[in-house]
Amino acid sequence: MVGGGGPLRGSVRWAYNTRAWEPTEQEWLLASRCIPLEEKQRVQKFVFKADAKAAMAGCLMIRKLAHLVTGDPNDKIEIIRENGRPRVKTTNIHLDFNISHQGHFTVLAGEVGNDVIVGADVMNLHRKTGSHLSEFFRLMNKTCSSDEWNTILSSNSEEQRAAMFFRFWCLKESFTKATGVGVRSDMRHISFQLRTPWLNEKTPVTDTFVEIDRVKNSAWCFHEWLLDPKHCVAVALSSKANTCPNVEPVPFTFLTLSDLLRDLEPMLPPDVISCHSFLKKEESGRAHEDSVL
Repeated sequence: MVGGGGPLRGSVRWAYNTRAWEPTEQEWLLASRCIPLEEKQRVQKFVFKADAKAAMAGCLMIRKLAHLVTGDPNDKIEIIRENGRPRVKTTNIHLDFNISHQGHFTVLAGEVGNDVIVGADVMNLHRKTGSHLSEFFRLMNKTCSSDEWNTILSSNSEEQRAAMFFRFWCLKESFTKATGVGVRSDMRHISFQLRTPWLNEKTPVTDTFVEIDRVKNSAWCFHEWLLDPKHCVAVALSSKANTCPNVEPVPFTFLTLSDLLRDLEPMLPPDVISCHSFLKKEESGRAHEDSVL
């Protein structure tokens, strides 16, 4: 759901393809005016356009969600960080959301008007590892449990092994972001069991479960998709009662720039100098290249 027809409630799943976005001067000027000064300054610090666009899309998504849920005008919305997560400072409505950006996409998963806790992550399944895959796996040994490594290494090709590793990583990120603890160097105690071996773009996978210290944790459920052939997304869900919520998997809505900016009134004056600085930046560096092998 993008908006309209009264206050927003229920599950919200948005995705925006920042790789396909080539901002014009007028587009970047307007987007920069619709976020607070401190967020604008943070976006300006990124060296590459790709990172600045991803951060900008995330800021706009959060403010759009807050506006649709509360009805408050853009300049009255205050976003703070709590336990490492952004949240709307003042609202009488339950609102939990999470932002992620990686590869071509920025995504938002939100839960409104219920007691659901949510975490989300998006991952490029074909991202560069910076080394041969076997060496990368050696360096990342503590990221996955022995069961997860067995699943990864049983795949038929290096491409499939890399994709399986990044799927597990995506799940772990979604879980740790939902709990607010963040990814740590040793994640072997958090182990995911896959009942559906491969993801697709049409049907969500909902039968993956997590074990903590080898004990199945039934308080969490997970929804997984492919956004496109290269990018997977995972949504972790629990409730304040520490039970798995009865939330139907909601497909991600692909937003346009018009969707992002709709109903967000500018709060800052135009800044042509910073806009020109952004437009002169390179799109990305080697770290942003897609190929994993």
